[in-house]
Amino acid sequence: MQFRSYYLNPLALCVCIGLVLAGVYLDYHGRQAHQLPFLFGLSALVAIFAWAFNYKRLLAISEVPISTIASAAQGYVELFGKSKHLSPTRSPIQGVPCVWFRLWVYARDSNYMWRLEDYQVSEQVFELHDESGVCVVDPKGADVYAASRHVITQNGHRYIEDVLFADKSIYVLGDLDANTQANTESEIHHEVGKLLTQWKQSKARLLQRFDLNRDSEVDMHEWEQAREQAYIEVKRKQAQLLKRERHLIAKPKNKRLFVISGITPQALRQRYRYWAIVHFSIFFVAVLLSFLASYLAI
Repeated sequence: MQFRSYYLNPLALCVCIGLVLAGVYLDYHGRQAHQLPFLFGLSALVAIFAWAFNYKRLLAISEVPISTIASAAQGYVELFGKSKHLSPTRSPIQGVPCVWFRLWVYARDSNYMWRLEDYQVSEQVFELHDESGVCVVDPKGADVYAASRHVITQNGHRYIEDVLFADKSIYVLGDLDANTQANTESEIHHEVGKLLTQWKQSKARLLQRFDLNRDSEVDMHEWEQAREQAYIEVKRKQAQLLKRERHLIAKPKNKRLFVISGITPQALRQRYRYWAIVHFSIFFVAVLLSFLASYLAI
């Protein structure tokens, strides 16, 4: 998944352009011109596959609205907040505080080519915080878009490090397992009724708080204010309970897209949209050239 996410688009672009250029070269030199429709068709096939890859992801992050942790329904959700590590973690190369990292180590071989020598990826869970609560993120199997990529070459080795920094904005699309959800309005009104009953049992305190005109009675207007205050207190208590609850978001079991990104969802959507347009344009041109080559070959 990580390979496809980072390299599929430029790789597909290079393959498509290479096939088209190969066809133009063969045609120009009058060699194997009958293969032109095949080469252009193959280029179209690669382009439409790359388009589908990007379009699927564009739809996934566009169709699901961003929720707060407290209000998110159990299931497939989008969350956006601040990343927090559960235990102090630093990236292996830069040594910066992070919640996740990925590292490639390449070494020169005898032919002076870069060969992969080592690969590391963090699988430690971390937290996502928003204004409503806390959620634990399990990054296993995620398509991760790092906020930063650091590349250095030294002592015959090349190090490529992706990092999601701690205490920075983070976006997650995945399956939320929430054991405690927000109460429904009927449940909230039930709790309001219980709280008002408690207040009635202590008439002195009830009068002290809500007898605004000091006539030793709680009239209809004052009782309505008491009801509004009880509603506020029940909602505040509920928010505090949800804030302490730690839900878990992880890879969906139904093979839906699982994304963790240090890039904003808006920028991520724009990236997928851009590549989808590029690949579909190549597909259209390649199909046109394939038909044209077939027609001229007749």
